[in-house]
Amino acid sequence: MKWSALRRVAVVTGVVAAVLWTAPCAAAEPDPPVDAGGAVIDAPTLSLADLGASNVMSFYGNSSITTLTFPVPAGLIPATLNVTLNLPFNLRSGLLTVTQGDRVVGKQGLPLADLVPVVVPLAGVEVTDNAVTLTLTLTSSPEDGYCLDRFNPIELTDGSITFAGTEIAPPTVADFLPPALRALTIAVPANPTPSESDAAVQLAAAMVKRYGTQAPAVSVIALADGATTVAQPAAPLERQIVIKEGPDEAISLSGGTGVPQLLISGPADKLTNETRLLSDGSLNLAVSPRVVPEKLNSSPRPQLPGDAATLAQLGQTNLTSIGVSPQVNIGLDQTRLGHPVQAVRVHVLGTYTPLPNTFGAQLTASVNGQAVDSWAADPAGVIDRWVDVPDQLLTRYTEFQVAVNTTGSNLGGCNDYRPMTLTIDGGSVVQTSPALPPIPPGFGSLPQSLMPTIQVGLGSDTFNDTVRATQIVVGLQRLSALPLRTAVTTLDKARASQDPALLISADGWTDSDITLPVSANDRTITVEGQGPNDEQTVLNLDPGVQFGSLQTVFDGHRSLLIATSNGNPAQLDQLLQWLNADRSRWSQLRGSAIVEVAGRTPALVAGRTPVGVYGPALPAPTAAETSTGSYHYDKAWWVAAGVVGIAVVGAALIIGTARRSENGGATHRREE
Repeated sequence: MKWSALRRVAVVTGVVAAVLWTAPCAAAEPDPPVDAGGAVIDAPTLSLADLGASNVMSFYGNSSITTLTFPVPAGLIPATLNVTLNLPFNLRSGLLTVTQGDRVVGKQGLPLADLVPVVVPLAGVEVTDNAVTLTLTLTSSPEDGYCLDRFNPIELTDGSITFAGTEIAPPTVADFLPPALRALTIAVPANPTPSESDAAVQLAAAMVKRYGTQAPAVSVIALADGATTVAQPAAPLERQIVIKEGPDEAISLSGGTGVPQLLISGPADKLTNETRLLSDGSLNLAVSPRVVPEKLNSSPRPQLPGDAATLAQLGQTNLTSIGVSPQVNIGLDQTRLGHPVQAVRVHVLGTYTPLPNTFGAQLTASVNGQAVDSWAADPAGVIDRWVDVPDQLLTRYTEFQVAVNTTGSNLGGCNDYRPMTLTIDGGSVVQTSPALPPIPPGFGSLPQSLMPTIQVGLGSDTFNDTVRATQIVVGLQRLSALPLRTAVTTLDKARASQDPALLISADGWTDSDITLPVSANDRTITVEGQGPNDEQTVLNLDPGVQFGSLQTVFDGHRSLLIATSNGNPAQLDQLLQWLNADRSRWSQLRGSAIVEVAGRTPALVAGRTPVGVYGPALPAPTAAETSTGSYHYDKAWWVAAGVVGIAVVGAALIIGTARRSENGGATHRREE
């Protein structure tokens, strides 16, 4: 193919990428007509994922129970539960029963075929505090000769709820936020003041925390000059909040028929504090269309558990598993501790069913799937043991597992003889020490290394930098068990501070005192060595390329998250839009930087863990670990070639990674 043809292909590819990835810029819009109002939702069918519940429900053994809780918007009534039956074996018979308290609200025989839709009526279900909790019991009989096990459950997938009725538009401030939310739009002036930017970023974080696993889309748009309302009416299950500095201090509903907008207005020193009403426990008392929050807790601080905390204090009460070889998973979440930690020790207290003499057993403790300790079973079935968690195995969310592995002369026809009960006591103590530098380094240290308050430094393009800061804080909040607190200031002040910070420098990075993992100067790309003795990698490109990046830096006493580009802010915007397009992408970030060139999948700078700082360097990923994933992973000495792969074909060594949920179910993949 001639070079002219290649150039045409590159141009077409770039145009397609721009169309697909570039969101339209927020523009000033005229005031809406007097009767403008958002749309209510009528008799919808909402997926369980949209309602913040798991989209897959698993049932083990001949009879299994699970609980389903979901929110219900005002005016709607749940009518049916809709699922798809996923059978791992041939079924002889099966029944799904749905109860609420002592009442049976639905019952449905299971089809014997696989992947068949099942609709369960929810007659007479009661809604309490805008939510419904149901108990699902599934009983089943497999064909003769099949042994049920915990690795092959019956699953109900693609769950959804069909509602009857029509949503009621909120009449007061207390009712403005619905139980279920698909999208939140925050509107600020096109040239926001520092207080307006601060209020918008803090409000976005608070709403993401409030709605949790529902993960509504959050966007910031610009108001027209002088406007106090958004011209475009809200879509169903969307809310619009206007933040505007002014002398009139109030939170008020505005708009005509349908769902109103919410206006938060007030002087500069009151605006951010006003937004806290929407996440304050007193919100349900704001039963008026206009409320003046004269006194609120201006700086709410979550109660941190300290260097020694019980599992109960970390949100995990008694944990129980039943089976021939039961196992209990304990989540050690650094974001719940509120800072990076090291030297983690767990005092495991618990019990398990004593074993007969014909059985043998051994207990094991594992961290993220890797065994770290084992000991012989106690005849009395008591667990009382200290287990050390190696620093090099720590992640943002570390999965600590305790299991009882049994052997015996007669485990039954289906290995189900005498199932044991393993219980880990909520009084088990987790001891930690603060880690500086954070463990793990890079993205794995976020957001805990930025706590307790994230300084947000904005550049001169205040509106677009407010949008960028909001996108990043939304992503960080979705990783955190605790609500994030932010404080917006200028880029210069945040950079000169000694506190952790998010720095937005969209058009380039010029501070020579803070060295980025990946930097560019004219046509030169420089990748810093990741270890204490590693040299830089430098590439001189012809022609050069532009990229956007999100990079992590530890400057010796604080952590920084830096959003920048090498002269192309739009490329940074595309990267942030890509990250927020899938709620799982933030949790998959590894290494020290993520870089995007137009037309290519974003590349992660994985980097080598420095020996002697965070423990031994970890081995390279196995072939199985590199077979899946959403990102390209480039070793430090090859990442420049990966970044400029458009110009240097075949120069990059690409390493993939497996996905991991931050909710604590799967083993965490590690990169060299």
